[in-house]
Amino acid sequence: MQFPYALLDEPTLVSIEAQAAQILDEIGVELQGDPGSLDAMASVGARIDGEHVRIDADRLRDLIADAPASFIWQGKTEAASVMVGGERPVVVPFYGPPNVRHADDSLRQGTLEDYRELVRLYDASPAIDSTGFQLCIAHDGDALVPYMELARVHLELSDKPMMGTVLSEDALREVASAAGVKDTDEDCRLLHLINLTPPLVFQTNPLRCLRASAKLGQASLVASYMMMGATAPVTVAGALAQGLAEIMVGLALTQIYRPGAPVVGGIFATPFSMQFMGPIFGTPESHLAQLAGCQLVRRLGVPCRGDGLVTSSKINDAQAGYEGASAFGASFMGRADLILHAAGWLEFGRTVGVEKFASDEAILKAQLSNLQIRHSSGYF
Repeated sequence: MQFPYALLDEPTLVSIEAQAAQILDEIGVELQGDPGSLDAMASVGARIDGEHVRIDADRLRDLIADAPASFIWQGKTEAASVMVGGERPVVVPFYGPPNVRHADDSLRQGTLEDYRELVRLYDASPAIDSTGFQLCIAHDGDALVPYMELARVHLELSDKPMMGTVLSEDALREVASAAGVKDTDEDCRLLHLINLTPPLVFQTNPLRCLRASAKLGQASLVASYMMMGATAPVTVAGALAQGLAEIMVGLALTQIYRPGAPVVGGIFATPFSMQFMGPIFGTPESHLAQLAGCQLVRRLGVPCRGDGLVTSSKINDAQAGYEGASAFGASFMGRADLILHAAGWLEFGRTVGVEKFASDEAILKAQLSNLQIRHSSGYF
C-alpha cells in the first residue's frame, strides 16, 4: 500500500532511527522475568546485564527482515480471510473495555450476552474484517466469564478471523487449539496483541505469549502505546525514537523463535494530562505520532498498526465524532495496514458504546468505499 501522505522527510526519519539505535546500544530494553527471552537475545549477539538487553539496531533489522511484508489472516472460509499488508487496511474491533454503553444509554459492566451481541455486530458489519477478542470484559455476576467461553462465541457466531487471548501462555495455546492451530501449521488463524510497557520494558506474560504465538506460526501485533510526558519523552520525535527501539526488540524475538512468523508493528503516542493524570485521545500530537509511526514501521518491512475512532469523550457526542474521525484519519492517511480499536471506543477506552459503534461504522464504510474508488481509478 502506497503513502498518499508522508509526514517526515528522509533526513528526519534517519535521525529518529539513529536515536532509536542509540537507545538500543546505550540504554537497552528490560526483559522481565523470562530467561528464555534473554537466552534468545544472547544467541544473536545481544549484551545481557541482568534483565537488561543492549544490542546493535542493524542486527535487529537483519532479523526483522525475515518477517513477511504481508500475510493472510485466515477466517473459517476463504471469503472471510483477509490480507494484512495488502491494498486496503484490515479493520479490527475495540479491544479490552470493561463497560458497555447500550443503545438506551444505560451503562454497566459487560456480560456474556453483551459479548455475544458485540460479536454479532462485528460479524454483520461490512466495514469490520475481524471479530477480534476481549470485546468487553464479560462478567457472570462477580466472576469473569472464562476465556474459553469467549473464544467459543467467536468460533460459533462468525466466519471472520479472530484474535487470540494473551491472558497467559497456557490460555493462548488452549484457544489456539480450539481454533484449529497446530505447531506445524503454516496458516495464520489468530493475531495476538503483545503490548510492551513503556518506557523500555517487556513484562513476563507478554514475553511468554509472544514466544508461544511465534512458535505456533501465529501473528503477533507488537505495540508500544506511550503517554508523552509520563512513559515517554514529551516531544513527538523523542517518543517515536523510544517506541521504535521498543518494538524492534519484540519483532526480532519473533523471528528468532520462528523465522517468517507473521508480525505487525505499532508505534502510538498520546499526551499525558497532568490535570487528571491520564492519556488524552484525539489530539494533534497523537495524530503526528501516528502518521510518523506508520512511516517508521513500514521502513522495517512489516505491516503497521493504526488506531481507529478513539476519543476521550464519555458519550457519543460531537467531541467523540471530531476526535474519533481525526484519529482514524491519521491512521488512514498514514496507510496503516491494520486498524485496531476501530469502532465503539468511548471514555479513554473504558467503555464500548453500541450507538458509537453505529456512528463509527458509517465513517469506516464511507472511507473504505472512497479508498476502493481511488484504487480502481489509479489514484495511487
